[in-house]
Amino acid sequence: MPIYEYKCRKCEAVSERIQGVNDKLLSKCPSCGGKVERLMSSGAFHLKGGGWYATDYAKKGKKPEACPASGGEASAACAACPKASGE
Repeated sequence: MPIYEYKCRKCEAVSERIQGVNDKLLSKCPSCGGKVERLMSSGAFHLKGGGWYATDYAKKGKKPEACPASGGEASAACAACPKASGE
């Protein structure tokens, strides 16, 4: 279940509530009874350890092709280069 943060407009107290997506939103401050507004919070999603991101997506260790014209790293411009196509 998501954690929602609310800030009171009257006493400025910030409170957290674990609520289901379909639960009624908090409307009164638990401390003073004033009106509250829901705050935007950062998500708690974090990729850790190995897995598809580290092994498949990142493709660590893959070396770029060498440019035949300069001998350095190939770039997008190498596709149009006559030396790269072997002409």
